[in-house]
Amino acid sequence: MKKYKILFAAVALSLGLNSCIEETIPTEYVLDEQIGASDAALEGMVNSIYTTMAGYSNSDGGIEVISYGSMRAMLEHSTTQMICSGANGYNTMGAWSYGAVSATGSNRGIYPSYLYYGYIKTVNDIIKMVGTENLDNTKKNFLGICYAYRALYYLDLVQIMEYKKPTDSRYTYVQPENDLTNLGVPIVTEKTTSEEASNNPRATVDEVYDLILSDLAEAEIYLTGFSRTDKTQPNMGAVYGLYARVYANLASRIETSVTYKDEVAYWKKVEEYTDKAISTSGCVPLTESEWTDPINGFNNRNSQNSWMWATSISESNTTASSTGSFVYAMIFGTETTFSAYGWRVGRSLDRKWYERLSDNDFRKKSWLNPNFFYESKNQKAGEAYLIEKDANGKLINNKWSVEGDNSSTLQSAWNDEYSGFGPEKYQYELNNTASWIRSRINASNGFMSWPWLYVNLKFRPHNGEYRDYATGGATDYPIMRVEEMYYLKAEAILHTSGVSAAANALEDIVKTRNNTYECSASSEEDFLDEYTFQKGVEFWGEGINYFDAKRLELGIHRAYLGTNCERYQHCLDMNGIFVGWTPGWNQAELNSNPAIFHYNNPYTNPTTYYVYKSNDDFRPYYGIELK
Repeated sequence: MKKYKILFAAVALSLGLNSCIEETIPTEYVLDEQIGASDAALEGMVNSIYTTMAGYSNSDGGIEVISYGSMRAMLEHSTTQMICSGANGYNTMGAWSYGAVSATGSNRGIYPSYLYYGYIKTVNDIIKMVGTENLDNTKKNFLGICYAYRALYYLDLVQIMEYKKPTDSRYTYVQPENDLTNLGVPIVTEKTTSEEASNNPRATVDEVYDLILSDLAEAEIYLTGFSRTDKTQPNMGAVYGLYARVYANLASRIETSVTYKDEVAYWKKVEEYTDKAISTSGCVPLTESEWTDPINGFNNRNSQNSWMWATSISESNTTASSTGSFVYAMIFGTETTFSAYGWRVGRSLDRKWYERLSDNDFRKKSWLNPNFFYESKNQKAGEAYLIEKDANGKLINNKWSVEGDNSSTLQSAWNDEYSGFGPEKYQYELNNTASWIRSRINASNGFMSWPWLYVNLKFRPHNGEYRDYATGGATDYPIMRVEEMYYLKAEAILHTSGVSAAANALEDIVKTRNNTYECSASSEEDFLDEYTFQKGVEFWGEGINYFDAKRLELGIHRAYLGTNCERYQHCLDMNGIFVGWTPGWNQAELNSNPAIFHYNNPYTNPTTYYVYKSNDDFRPYYGIELK
């Protein structure tokens, strides 16, 4: 007979604009059958799903408090478009930036296998306690929520941990000890005994997808008619969205799958479920004002009308909202004053991507243009960006520097003026002041590619509070946005109806960001290039791009002269499958589950695929004109 330290919700979920799920507090130990008989106790357990995703820790494994959103952000650091342009001594996710994640003791590579199985245990315990007998509507809904979340967790985890052999012949890779083709992750459900868990081989990827589809079918049954009270709760729209993700994955891996071979049928399923998700969710793509909102932009599940499903960190949860939690807003905190782990690293858009993106696209306002940091006093309107340097190569005549010292960290050395971005001279909606940002984000603090940084303003601190972590760090995070459904639908149409129809579908969604946009792709290759670019811009920093990169084998391409990377280890160039996408299992799992010991993902040595061997190889070329 088991006993659980039950977590009761202190305050019921609220639909108020500024509300968050309140922190749950431990009370006393109770027996599992007592929990199962109490709706209030079960509700407390279900609410613990949401608080665990706001901040999970495993002290035995050396896992600091981390949110679900921060895990997804960590993954995104291994994509082409996520650049760290600042002081990487403050980069808590550096291992993912240069691919050193596969060793069992690697700095951040151990996080996925700890985090997701922690999540899975929570939902498994609830499913077991609810059971299948005497289910009223409340208990059915609890089951539906749990099955939807378990499908999400396994879907993320199997994509992260599936080993895909690198394809770029220019580099040497360590071979796995055994053939890992089509091997996924050990499956643990509410029925798995401790004895089974201690000898639990990696299931095939196909078997993991069998479980995911089964869980989604259960969620669909138990959530029918469910009216949620908060976006942290999955509903039918979220379930349909997960189905769309699943079938896109299945359609993309028919060559390695043994049982899932009907590519055309899966793409048709993607079309079907994206339509269902869009219509059922009632969500609409973000407007420019919602996207650029300095108070609520990408931090408030209630005001962001495209969010179908979300996590939330409450203001009372000061542990999860602190600097040590990798909380989402502070990781990307260009504006925040309370976390050097945010602004000093400078999470940025890759320079080539920024320059490719149209000035007419409002998403471009998510990253600071170089002339925010430097504009020559001799710059003439309408003419090419002017760079003036002295005999030592230092930039001079900066309008924004009070005394001409571009490297000063004194706020008084900078002004708050700005000539504006783009043809309309757009003034960024800032929480902090331009002078503060300039005094921090400069060469003195490790931003060597200054002013070609492209640091982000996409993710805003909660309530616009850039000074206090307890408030500013209490952010919401999108698990799923309706825009993803439109992009997946366009990709499905490519495979069912051809390039022209797919281009029209892509135009429909991108025109909500740039009303002058046209997709001129005439071949499948051209379409996929434009599709992955537009989708990559749309979901920058949300983790979606990591999964797409690995699914579509897009490689990683940051090594070019003129890059805004801060250090040579991040200047990677690898076609197809990048080895830094697949971490290894943590040592505790290898020790306690010998069935996977000889089937671990292999160690990778990043030095074997560094393009540059020193920062001196590329730093002299910062800011050169890109061809």
